Amino acid sequence: MSRLWPVCLALAVAACPVGPNFQTPPTAVPEHWRDSTVSTQDSSYANLPWWQVVGDTTLQELIRIALRENRDLRIALARVNESRAQYGIRRLELLPQVNVSGTLARVNVNDSLLGLRTGTYGFFELGASISWEIDLWGRLRRLNESARASLLATEYGRRGAIMTVVAEVARVYLELRDLDQQTILALATVETRRQSLDLARARFEGGLTSELDVRQGESELARSEGRVASIRLQATETEHELNFLLGRMPGTVPRGAALMNQNFRTEIPPGLPSSLLQRRPDVHESEQQLRSANAMIGAAIAARFPTISLTGAGGTRTDAIENLFQAGTGFWHLATNILLPIINAGRSGKQVQLERARTEAAVARYDQVVLNAFREVENGLTALEQLQIQVGAAVRQVAAARRAVAIAADRYQGGVDNYTTLLDAQRVLSDAELGESSLQRQQRVAVVQLYRALGGGWDPVTDSLALPTPAQ
Repeated sequence: MSRLWPVCLALAVAACPVGPNFQTPPTAVPEHWRDSTVSTQDSSYANLPWWQVVGDTTLQELIRIALRENRDLRIALARVNESRAQYGIRRLELLPQVNVSGTLARVNVNDSLLGLRTGTYGFFELGASISWEIDLWGRLRRLNESARASLLATEYGRRGAIMTVVAEVARVYLELRDLDQQTILALATVETRRQSLDLARARFEGGLTSELDVRQGESELARSEGRVASIRLQATETEHELNFLLGRMPGTVPRGAALMNQNFRTEIPPGLPSSLLQRRPDVHESEQQLRSANAMIGAAIAARFPTISLTGAGGTRTDAIENLFQAGTGFWHLATNILLPIINAGRSGKQVQLERARTEAAVARYDQVVLNAFREVENGLTALEQLQIQVGAAVRQVAAARRAVAIAADRYQGGVDNYTTLLDAQRVLSDAELGESSLQRQQRVAVVQLYRALGGGWDPVTDSLALPTPAQ
């Protein structure tokens, strides 16, 4: 028997795990982006750290707070730790399992049992046992491979969560600065409406116009005041959303540069399409999930073969505790156990089919993630290009609307045009100014979203910021 152990050990070391070995699915990567005018050099905007993309120091500090306090990041870190523990458990299953046991009992026997006398007596036993499954078919190694891939998947998932938090804090902050700008514009509109109403009242009291002008002016003033309240409500809700991302209770949020002073690049080199798959953590996460599922096929196949394990036990047994370590009380045994599934063979076959189906789904998810990655980048590049055109048009529209208001005011005061013309011109200007502010915000958010889509936002410094601060 003692000669069998080295033989089994050699077989376990030499045996190859059953089941398919993992290979990354082939992916058709475009040679260039849809817009051939963008840079085709392997130098992407995503290579920059996020603090070089976000210039506002206040926003930078808010992002740092979110990386330390955001609850989604804490959940992601906990999942990594959970997967790390599971991987550790799987690794230990490859090693022999050693147990120590002790027994203290009173036994009543009527005939000879284990060589002990009849009657009631004390029974004392102290021993140790060892068991080791010979991983001849690679079942444990496949489970170990699956657990390791799951650990890497959760780590890539955490990195993806870091990128999302950076982008979301920047987006919500820019929305907040947009609403601040809209509040200023809406308050200016209220003041303009009030001045126009005063002018209409003066002309009505002088007998130059009818009461209709006054009532129209009052209606537009009330409408403008209602818009101010609506914008302030949105700003408050946006502050609460930002505080939620920061892991804080609702409250005021510090402001930095005004929206128009938030400088973001409008010319973005996306880099080579082939490098996108190396930068995006969600692609790596999906790949590791596929690797984990593929390894489970091998584990399921190996479960259909005999399980070979070596067991051994030894110790001392006596009916008097003072004789526990006396000569003649010791015992030991070695055994080789073979378990061959027969009745449940059909169940094992179904388990293999189950794991194959899960792997097919994981392949489809991987392809979907890759397709989505290129879709997000292409959408981002298009959005940035078109928003730049829209912002330019909005700037010209505001300038023309302001001139139109000045002309309409002069003509109304001179009695050439009616009051409705002035109100319409003011309404067009107000809408144009609010629209320009919104487009300015959308353009800057598009830069941040494209930066994230290209795989930017994560680096070792950011990773360290997202780890809990050690207790002092």
